[in-house]
Amino acid sequence: MSSIANMHKSRSVIDADTTPVTVFTGFLGAGKTTIIIDLLKRVSPKYNIVLLKNEFGDAETDSALARESHIQVTEMTNGCLCCVLVGQMKRALEEMKAKYRPDRIIIETSGSAFPAPIAWQIREMESSGFHLDAILTVIDCINFCGYEDTSYTARMQAQYTDLILLNKWSHVTERQLDIVVDHINELNTDTPKIKVGSDGSVDPEMIFGLDTTLFALSERPSVVADLSSTIGSAGRNLSHHAHEVDLVEIRRNQGTSLVEDGICSTEFIAFLMSLPAEDVYRVKGIVRLVGSVTDSETSPANSSKTDDSALYIVNHAFGRYTLTCLTAYAHQASDVLVCVTILGTGLRMHLPRLLRGFMASEIEATVQWAQRPE
Repeated sequence: MSSIANMHKSRSVIDADTTPVTVFTGFLGAGKTTIIIDLLKRVSPKYNIVLLKNEFGDAETDSALARESHIQVTEMTNGCLCCVLVGQMKRALEEMKAKYRPDRIIIETSGSAFPAPIAWQIREMESSGFHLDAILTVIDCINFCGYEDTSYTARMQAQYTDLILLNKWSHVTERQLDIVVDHINELNTDTPKIKVGSDGSVDPEMIFGLDTTLFALSERPSVVADLSSTIGSAGRNLSHHAHEVDLVEIRRNQGTSLVEDGICSTEFIAFLMSLPAEDVYRVKGIVRLVGSVTDSETSPANSSKTDDSALYIVNHAFGRYTLTCLTAYAHQASDVLVCVTILGTGLRMHLPRLLRGFMASEIEATVQWAQRPE
């Protein structure tokens, strides 16, 4: 595994009016949000960091989760920062800089994003007071070898990065971790790789001030040519993520459903645990549950013990789930029964099961099936 000593630190002289930007990438469910939330707790309260999130779908789940930790969040939904939303990203960054005067901006991309167009957009904004500091890639050590072969996005994210953060490594054996690192090294040998703490912790000193040399504007033609040869016509499609994953969105509000109180928590947890990890990559959203709730990664002492209905943030990735009781955002979603985004492969055959699990009808679901090139 590469030594952290090989990492360079900032060489650029950044004036007081320039805002450094750190970009987090990583495939669906890799754990980017958890790492970022923990990271922001480790910096000085006087160091003002603002988070720009790109959500896949419109559930804004991870943003709600970040707000539960009292983090200032700006979200961009229903598109990918590296393609259809790249112009909106420029406006969002300018507005964030003017409104919050941050010491640093962190961009968390959707799991489908290529880092290159995002980096170029930031490079082009240097005259407006922005500096691309680093591109970081979070790797899910449990599932990387499973989706690496089918996702060119996951491969590109691992290839073009300043630092690889090995997440969930404590849930695999040493042999399995060695295999994951071997696969990553086939794509990117030289980039340093560090283990994330079992609680999602990373030392800010390791990831701030890296002063990336990736994606210089002068190198854009050669990188575009490399991308095109690697991923073919899909890489030139603005909806490139549509080639990789199916997307199902389910919305149910009070007053439009026969079930007004919510879903039985016991039945819902059993439903989550039954979802096939090889097909259902990610379930994220807000769900109203009735009954006691125990998080899969929280001790019973920290679980909810109420029999009343309450809103929960559901975050399910490759067979593991967390349920977080919603407080900071609850008043804005008071009429919500279900608002979720589901991502995966082969979801067409799982659609009836998904609708039953969320007690929804077909008219309450919006689908976008992957259009994989032949």
